[in-house]
Amino acid sequence: MRTISLTLPASAERDNEDAIALADGIGVVVDGAGIPAELRRGCTHTVAWYSRALADAFCARLADRGTPMRDALAGAIAEVTARHAGTCTFEGGSPSATVAAWRVDGAEVEHLVLCDASIVLRDVSGRTREITDDRIEHSVERRTRELLSARTDRTKASPDELAALRWRALEECRNAPDGFWCAQTDPEVVAEALVGRQTIVGTSAVIAASDGGTRGFQLVDAHDLRAFARRAECGELAALAAEIRAGEEHLRDRSDFDGKIHDDLTIVVGSFG
Repeated sequence: MRTISLTLPASAERDNEDAIALADGIGVVVDGAGIPAELRRGCTHTVAWYSRALADAFCARLADRGTPMRDALAGAIAEVTARHAGTCTFEGGSPSATVAAWRVDGAEVEHLVLCDASIVLRDVSGRTREITDDRIEHSVERRTRELLSARTDRTKASPDELAALRWRALEECRNAPDGFWCAQTDPEVVAEALVGRQTIVGTSAVIAASDGGTRGFQLVDAHDLRAFARRAECGELAALAAEIRAGEEHLRDRSDFDGKIHDDLTIVVGSFG
């Protein structure tokens, strides 16, 4: 098996809030949620710290093939929570993250996805499928519409007001019924993680990626899913990243887009060819 990886910050002026952890037959991607400091004011740690700590703790537990992937992630969340519980008051908000990981276990490869990070599987015939959880997108949009409709001011919301409502919707939907689930302080969220396994025979590659790494086919039409998987398996990670960055620049011209132009970008590939 060959493992290759790439991670890039959204810009050189800020920390990379994605983290990678690798071991023999294991690939972990943790994508820290880049929320404003005022929404995690209860915690003294940075998002980058949280991502790195969680990735390392999760990877260490995955080394024991007898530990189910959900249990390994639960243990990692509990460990990281304990590491900053003495200095932080979580009621005021704390860093959170999405997770994608794969692990070779004998003749099989397992995967886990929590929230909108992705696992991409490619078989030897070139068929490709993506495993991700899009509840964050739907729940936050739904709650934002509800908050907008509840406004007493009937004028159109300003961009700043709309952004504030979306942040509020995100906070209200995080790790809540009818919302979305991500790693933060409660190990019980792992019950919502998507897990699976398949035989290595017939599998060509398994890829874990942050949502910045999947923007090329999810958001900016720089390449499609099949091309992403094929070229990632071939080691063309720098070229894929360059296409994503070029595609992101066109987001500036889209009137329907008000998110971040660039995102941290991470891809970890395990190939069996």
